[in-house]
Amino acid sequence: MRILLSILFVCFWLPFLQAQDQNAIDEPIIEMKDADAQPIYYAGPDALYEFIEQNFKKPEVPELIGKVFVSFIVEKDGTLTNIATTRDIGFGTGAEAERVMQLSRNWIPGRKDGNVVRVKYYLPIPIHTN
Repeated sequence: MRILLSILFVCFWLPFLQAQDQNAIDEPIIEMKDADAQPIYYAGPDALYEFIEQNFKKPEVPELIGKVFVSFIVEKDGTLTNIATTRDIGFGTGAEAERVMQLSRNWIPGRKDGNVVRVKYYLPIPIHTN
């Protein structure tokens, strides 16, 4: 009976699920500058930087100052995907920035022509040691 159910799942449901995933991948990604309304962290920009400040583990490097830039896609459901460091100041700061962004709650997605769209977002994260 398990084998029959497995075969039915593979034959009927798996292609349907794969088609849904492919549709999400095929949807265009809008650049920030082209969005009518840019994505917003669910609690606003000040809360975003507070979240980063609370979760970012700074390296033990005296007088480390600079900015790490991360990019990611804010999906139509507000989740973040394709998180990547675009500019790093070293000492593991890029990997840490990516880790912190993976902890982020869902964002309010961007809009273009009245529709919710996928938006490529670029975020500078200032680094300074106390």
